[in-house]
Amino acid sequence: MIESLAMGNLPGHGVVMLAFTVVVFVLFAWDRWPIQSVCLAVLIALPTLFTVFPFHNPKNGARVEPFDFFSGFGHEALIAIFALMILGHALVLTGALDPAARRLARLLEVSPRTALLVVLIVCAAASGLVNDTPIVVIMIPLLMSATVASKLSAASVLMPMNFAVLIGGMATTIGTSTNLIVVSMAAALGEPVIHLFDFYPLVALAAVPAIVYLWLIAPWLLRSVKGVGAHVPTAVFTAQLHVTPDSGLDGATLKDVLERTQRKMRVLEIRRGEDMAVLRLPTMRLKAGDRLLVEDTADSLRSHAEVLGAELHGLEVAGGDDETTAGADGIKARRDGEPDRVLSEIIITRDSPLNGISLRQSRFADTYGLIVVGIRRSAGSAQVRRDDIADLRLTAEDVLLVQGTEVQLNDVKFANIGLVLDTRLPLPRADKALIALGVLGLVVAVAAFKWAPIALAALAGVLVLLSTGCLKWQDISAALSIKVALLVASSLALGQALTVTGGTTFIAEQLVQAAQAVEPRWFLPLLMLLMGIMTNFVSNNAAAAIGTPLAVELARQLGIPAESLILAVLFGCNLCYVTPMGYQTNLLVMNAAGYRFSDFVKVGLPLFLMLWAILSLLLIQRYQIQ
Repeated sequence: MIESLAMGNLPGHGVVMLAFTVVVFVLFAWDRWPIQSVCLAVLIALPTLFTVFPFHNPKNGARVEPFDFFSGFGHEALIAIFALMILGHALVLTGALDPAARRLARLLEVSPRTALLVVLIVCAAASGLVNDTPIVVIMIPLLMSATVASKLSAASVLMPMNFAVLIGGMATTIGTSTNLIVVSMAAALGEPVIHLFDFYPLVALAAVPAIVYLWLIAPWLLRSVKGVGAHVPTAVFTAQLHVTPDSGLDGATLKDVLERTQRKMRVLEIRRGEDMAVLRLPTMRLKAGDRLLVEDTADSLRSHAEVLGAELHGLEVAGGDDETTAGADGIKARRDGEPDRVLSEIIITRDSPLNGISLRQSRFADTYGLIVVGIRRSAGSAQVRRDDIADLRLTAEDVLLVQGTEVQLNDVKFANIGLVLDTRLPLPRADKALIALGVLGLVVAVAAFKWAPIALAALAGVLVLLSTGCLKWQDISAALSIKVALLVASSLALGQALTVTGGTTFIAEQLVQAAQAVEPRWFLPLLMLLMGIMTNFVSNNAAAAIGTPLAVELARQLGIPAESLILAVLFGCNLCYVTPMGYQTNLLVMNAAGYRFSDFVKVGLPLFLMLWAILSLLLIQRYQIQ
């Protein structure tokens, strides 16, 4: 039945796989369903198709086994990616990168222009050896604090820093998971192995004008960004002050309270008893048990609480007991005798387990030990209603103002619930930082000198980190991502299915026939451009899984070095600067600095075109393609 769909030399299975690939790409770009769900559907659909409609490889007649499409879970690329993610997580846990990051932030306060150049160079260099995301996560709060102190716009710094990290990430085979997938797939297709630093000089040359652009031009292009996103220095939160018998507010008039804060505190409402609101008359006297619903910045809320001798309590819900806990909502008030607490802000990210549920449903305080004392909705979200904050459905870019001990905040920092914007948190394993750095350096050296495959070297590094106490097994589970596992496995399966059914050969033949009048060297920039466009709207790894076998087949038909087209795919899949969804760190800086979609186009498109042109010319020259 399925063979009736055949088109010329392309069998029916190949036609179905091409159509299936288009559907998968549309689902990735649509972003209606979680990417994990789409990947899982791919891993179910492919074996099902080849079970119901068996297929024999035209080259050797062997039956394609349906469950071969699960082999991506045991692929060396996935093993290497996970091992490197764990090594990168160890750097975060031990604070190995913090000293350099803090020095850069301090330099930004003293000499902003020089510091920005140093930030760009250091971040680009580091990301060739360390996963992009930890670097960006570490740098965001540090740079935001530094820009506030130096009275700069965070928007002028964060996007250039992020793009510098992405540029550096494409310089080595371990810079990103996409690079590892491209290199591993090419080797599996019979091409020579591409080693760690084989293409580093090309990226380094292209990075010079790109860094200059990010240093001098990008901040100017971003000068109009006002920081309307999730976090800006003047972000206003809704919070609650509790009047206790020993607070000094018991019996004071509202006028007296406002005078103590120099009339800077904005009181939205005064609640008494069972959620009863009382009139905010200047002469009214406060009583123990009253709750003042106030609205202000995090710093001002902290200042008001200190001046008035009051405490910031968990946001109340009806039926709760405000003295100890608000019942099922999971928002607890502070008990006497606990360690000193500090305020911090947490940006809810797209991958956060809190995204899409309420604080009551998450049992936030029970799970994380923190009190939510304020909330700020993201731009475009529904406004906070004063009587149902605990039942408010959180969305990406919402900001929680939380109160807790430094230890609790430090634990939450690594729980992947969001971006913690607090740079003063101590790191519990700072004495292990040199060990973590040394292990990573040794792993890189082993791979660079070709003493062992990167997957084996990285796994050995993980074992050393465990044996030295840098990591615990629970840290490893926090470092790994089911999203990455499903994405890599489904991408490899999709590429494998297209290859065995002749889909990539068919596409290559069509490209060659459509461009017979074009010289072979022009296929290289065209392929890189195609991959670059795709990677800004769909998964980088999915684009790599399609592009790599296509590059190998095109090289065979055109008679040019396959490595040139393989690197064109690798570079193209890293040119994810034009859209926020192009890469996960784009979304992080978008949340933090308040960028719009158009800001990424305005700054990212010139960078995209610049790197595409330079890398294309360098590849053509290096491989002497005529």
